[in-house]
Amino acid sequence: MYPLLSDFWPHGEVTKKYNALTESGFGDRVIYLIDKSGIIRFIERNGIDTLPDNETIFAQLAKLD
Repeated sequence: MYPLLSDFWPHGEVTKKYNALTESGFGDRVIYLIDKSGIIRFIERNGIDTLPDNETIFAQLAKLD
């Protein structure tokens, strides 16, 4: 099981901190995989209309174990 973070309220606070807020005020779809030591091991940035490739994400998650 992996914890997930969603930036709902206050609007945009996490998105701003992770540099994912667009100029139009919306958040891009960005996936950060962070290991148990707090090190970012993978980043994938997609536009809000683009779904991430699940196989890629699962492969990256497997590397964290």
